[in-house]
Amino acid sequence: MTRNPKLSAIVSKFILIVILLMVTFLGACRDRFDKDDEDKAAKSANPATPPAAQISFENGQTILTLDQQTQTRMGLEIAALAATVTRARASVPAVVLSVQDLATFRNGYITIMSQIEKDRVDIDVAQKEYGRAKMLFDSDRNISEKTLQSTEGTLRSLQADERAAQQQLNLQASVAEQQWGSVAGKWAVDGSPELERVLAMHEILLQVTLPIDQSYVAPKSVSVEIPGRKRTTATLISPFTRVDPRIQGRSFLYMASAQPEFIPGANLVAQLEIGNQIRGVIMPTPSVVWSEGRSWVYLQTAANQFSRREVATEIPVDSGYLVSAGFPTGSKVVTRGAQSLLSEESVLQGYGGGESDTD
Repeated sequence: MTRNPKLSAIVSKFILIVILLMVTFLGACRDRFDKDDEDKAAKSANPATPPAAQISFENGQTILTLDQQTQTRMGLEIAALAATVTRARASVPAVVLSVQDLATFRNGYITIMSQIEKDRVDIDVAQKEYGRAKMLFDSDRNISEKTLQSTEGTLRSLQADERAAQQQLNLQASVAEQQWGSVAGKWAVDGSPELERVLAMHEILLQVTLPIDQSYVAPKSVSVEIPGRKRTTATLISPFTRVDPRIQGRSFLYMASAQPEFIPGANLVAQLEIGNQIRGVIMPTPSVVWSEGRSWVYLQTAANQFSRREVATEIPVDSGYLVSAGFPTGSKVVTRGAQSLLSEESVLQGYGGGESDTD
């Protein structure tokens, strides 16, 4: 059979093209496999670094996982909870008093005292003048009787002014005592260091009212606070004669260190110890953060894990809150940086991070 030369040439070109395409395809596949092998090797040599902060949820509790560098950056401090025994506390109303009246009393008292001092100087001069006039009159009437009577009248007038000023001074002291009690009222009279600290706003005065139907004794010190915010300790000064219109009871005057939020007229809550002793742990004040209208703390559950737990704050004590359940002795709680943890948690939740425990 005779072969067609043209057909043979076409077939040869087709076969050549197919061979070239197969070589190109095999080369590309080899490059791809080589690239995949390189990626796998790189991943094996450099595993992915976990995030510095993670959030998860286990058994209804929020868990934050933080590496040591992040904990250091936040300045976290941890302390173990210690057991304690204390008494329950009752909450009673308190109000920050304006001391404008005390300042007015003191200024008025100083003014009257100055007038009395002036009157006494004038009386001393008048007495000497009257003595000289009387001596001259008695010595053969070297001055007229009218002149003698004039000097005597001047002396008696000055003595009357001094007695009136003294009575006014006594009345001023009495009013101060009636309105502020025997101790603070005496401050207005003496210009004591306590009054100076109050007028300089380094200290504040508080009216604390105990219920009339309870046999509470006014303690020497009470804890006062704006609920959920600033808290400090106040010291008893004396019984107080004013009545709190919100409650019928016995009022007492207390003094405390000035706080930015404790302005005149601010309503506070005072806590005083009552009843039997209670066992529990002291949750430090800096450990407690507030969110969603509730109070929380962060427990360290592992070296790099922190769990947010709700905490009761119904029993405040000097250094924090007495907690009688839910926190065993020795539990490690964040005492510094709790607010930073809460902020970090909010950020992580905003990113939608975290895994839920479905068990």
